[in-house]
Amino acid sequence: MSLKTFFHDIYDLTRLPLGIMGAAAGLTAGMIVVLVHHQDPSKNTILIVLELLPKYWEVAILGLAIPFLIVGASMAINDYHDYEADRINNRMDRPLVRNPDLKPQFVLILSLSMILTGILLSFVLFSDNLLVVIGVTISSFLAISYNIWTKEKGLMGNMTVAACDMAPFLLALVAMAGKEGGTDIFYLFTAEIIETTLVVLIMTAITFFGVVGRELIKGIMDMEGDRATSSHTFAVRYGPNRAVQLASIFFMIVIVLAPIPLFIKFQNNVLYATFMLVSIILLFYSVLILSRDQSVAAGKKGRTYTRTALWSGVLSFLVGALTMT
Repeated sequence: MSLKTFFHDIYDLTRLPLGIMGAAAGLTAGMIVVLVHHQDPSKNTILIVLELLPKYWEVAILGLAIPFLIVGASMAINDYHDYEADRINNRMDRPLVRNPDLKPQFVLILSLSMILTGILLSFVLFSDNLLVVIGVTISSFLAISYNIWTKEKGLMGNMTVAACDMAPFLLALVAMAGKEGGTDIFYLFTAEIIETTLVVLIMTAITFFGVVGRELIKGIMDMEGDRATSSHTFAVRYGPNRAVQLASIFFMIVIVLAPIPLFIKFQNNVLYATFMLVSIILLFYSVLILSRDQSVAAGKKGRTYTRTALWSGVLSFLVGALTMT
């Protein structure tokens, strides 16, 4: 196996863009907390961020590696666990299926090493705030449990994935609040930071419901392999039409929650509103496609559109934080 092939397989195995998305989620929540404590009406928000980098460079670099590692590891473990189903589904986008030189044992060792590194990093950076370390550890075990247990439990499996995806927001909130104001969890609900806590919690909820809806839609394209391997996903248990109907309910919750930050920290923030609107449109377009056609091809389109929607949603949070007044 050539070096180029190896790195390409690792890229696909760990779903590198999803790891970047997890890091961006943590960066956004952390920035909002820090900026609240360093507000200066005479300075541009981006300038303030640049000025604070020397103080927080360790957290900015090593801290963001934590969600990056945990997300990447969970994706690799998923491929390890789903090898047989992916082979039946002819998922040539999965390295273990397309490359016989890539061994499942290597993938398992790589995944566990990444998870262990993420937990150790959380302890090194936040040893004075054990809530963060505990949260990272729980998130890691949730990622593992999805692949060995909850994936076959239908909606519970979808919610496990969503819980892992929303974790960077919550953990960054607790971590940076601890750096700025104290490790007491009740500090998050004091008058000084209550609005910040609320807007991050809204982001967390939007992420959770959006990911659950996407996971329901993703299950449609994998039905054949899931049936063959006795994986009782929601789409397998209740049919693709029910999966689309339930996904649309979760996407409706996202639409209800999405405008709330515009009334808290992102007042009149056009960039946040624009990216979030794109996300909402893509989510509903996916539902529209799949409500008419539940084929594997339609499922692939739904997966692509919902992935783009999640990216747009994370970008809306990030630009919202960077242009926060």
